[in-house]
Amino acid sequence: MLERIREGSQSFAAKAVLVLIILTFALAGVGSYVTGGSDATVAEVNGEAITQPAYERAYENERNRLQEQFGDMFDAISSDPGYMRSVRAGVLNQLIEQELLLQYARDKGMRISADQVKAEIRQISAFRSAGQFDNDVYLMALRNAGYTPESFAKLMQDDLLRNQLIQALAGSEFALDSEVLALLRLQQQKRSGGYLIARNDDYRDDVELSESEINDYYQQNSSSFQAPERIQVAYVELSRADIVSSIEVSEEQVRDYYEQRIDQYRTEEERRVSHILVEHATENAEQKAEQALAELEAGTDFADVAQQYSDDTFSAELGGDLDWIEQGMMDAAFDEAAFALEAVGDTSAIVETTFGYHIIKLTDLRAGSVTPFDEVKDDVRAQLVEQQVEDQYFELQQQLAEVSFEQPDTLEPAADAIDEQVRRTDLFSRERAPTPLSDDVVLNTIFSQQLIDERLNSDIIETSDDRSLVVRVLEHEPAHTRALAEVREQIEQQLRTEKAQQMAMEQAQQWQQQWLDGSSELDQQVVWIDDIAMSNQQHPRGIVQNLYQIAPTGTEQPAMEAVALANGDAAVIALTAVTEGNAELGEQAQQIREQLTDRQAQVLLQAFIDTLKKDAEITRQEI
Repeated sequence: MLERIREGSQSFAAKAVLVLIILTFALAGVGSYVTGGSDATVAEVNGEAITQPAYERAYENERNRLQEQFGDMFDAISSDPGYMRSVRAGVLNQLIEQELLLQYARDKGMRISADQVKAEIRQISAFRSAGQFDNDVYLMALRNAGYTPESFAKLMQDDLLRNQLIQALAGSEFALDSEVLALLRLQQQKRSGGYLIARNDDYRDDVELSESEINDYYQQNSSSFQAPERIQVAYVELSRADIVSSIEVSEEQVRDYYEQRIDQYRTEEERRVSHILVEHATENAEQKAEQALAELEAGTDFADVAQQYSDDTFSAELGGDLDWIEQGMMDAAFDEAAFALEAVGDTSAIVETTFGYHIIKLTDLRAGSVTPFDEVKDDVRAQLVEQQVEDQYFELQQQLAEVSFEQPDTLEPAADAIDEQVRRTDLFSRERAPTPLSDDVVLNTIFSQQLIDERLNSDIIETSDDRSLVVRVLEHEPAHTRALAEVREQIEQQLRTEKAQQMAMEQAQQWQQQWLDGSSELDQQVVWIDDIAMSNQQHPRGIVQNLYQIAPTGTEQPAMEAVALANGDAAVIALTAVTEGNAELGEQAQQIREQLTDRQAQVLLQAFIDTLKKDAEITRQEI
């Protein structure tokens, strides 16, 4: 978690995340989601609210990140409600930690200037065109996402402020030469010794179990034998994907569709313009605009006048250039004046808009055109298919809803109405739902008490992957403790394993004593180790790890321990010699120093955040 916060606060990553947010909402056309909608809060941190929209944005970004990380495996992973609940909880915790860091930075007087914010915004690749910051692209992206320049700058400023605090904390850490050399010596160290392994499988047949032991284990661990709530359902599924495969369209239909929507394939006239803007808020704004116009009429270069007079600082630095625009992109008055200019090089009179007073210059023209049918027919076909799929899907969805409602105690008529079949499941738990039913929305409906009690058809359930379902509960099995007879074999296996491991440990301890007593009986059984490094893979990993955890005796007497291995075996391990590494402060030492510094910084940052949490007033809502 902390590492993600730290990485997320780096300026490059921050910009990438912010761009992702912008593009996501711009493409989805849901800018109102950012600025409108519910004001519900999911948490409060020292009185400051974390809103539901902010949480949902962060969750969607995390989900997208996981989908990119896991690829095709993501569907299977996300079908586990427990895992996705932990993801949601992790996102909320991350937002809380970010808010705590922001509040602390503000309380301590840390600040980010407007110039710093401006510089960072100009570096975001999504706002660039031909390698240069494009003010028009910037404003369009913000407008589509529902941000104003002020709200976006505030978002960026908060991110940079958190980063400033984290860098200050992490940058204070360092590793001493003695620490670096100690770790280097340990990594280069070689150890010698020997070991004997008592394998638990060799003792399983010798284990005897009594009825009372089995009963006692069952009673003491009854919570481990809980059977989850299970349910059996029948369902009818309507899928857009199935409809797509049944759609056929002719070349003639595609051409007719193209002709009917020819405007979609028409490129409107584009104009490249520059402007000088004097905002209304500027003192004597109109007079200042007239002054600028007078200088232009006197022959002063437009770019020079823009740099001197324009309040649009981004475009002013580019000589007032706004790049290419189409009709409808700008304020109505600006639009009318820009497209009234007749020739490249013409300059308008003063134009008043909601932003202020503009002087507009036409710098280039692109004539409109219509893309030929042959170049876009594949796209046209896809649009036509999509429309037919949408129409059929809606019609079939309505039929499914109506018939399943009119005959609520059976799904057969509803399935016949849409030419589908009724599917039936075996009993399943929420955590082991069949893939078609693994969507959280579907599971919440299936396991609702109303559906369980009534045993009637559900309402239409729409999933995130373009499916509609109607389900009906056939059988319900409440959560319960499994009977001893059901779990007896499991208990016997567990007890047998535990006793076999105990017997293996007792054998290892017996060998240890024999070894310490100087008995020669073990000489032929011991596996000897000679001068191995910590990374050695010729011997079992558990043996090597434990060998390096044994403290030398400092005498000729070997250090010896009987240990339990991760696989359930036991071993007696003897350390007979240690060869220290010959460490120097060279290139490898620098890598070690960076690793130690980074590790110490992570510990410091986590401790710092934990302290902020301990002292804060935090309330969370159920998510």
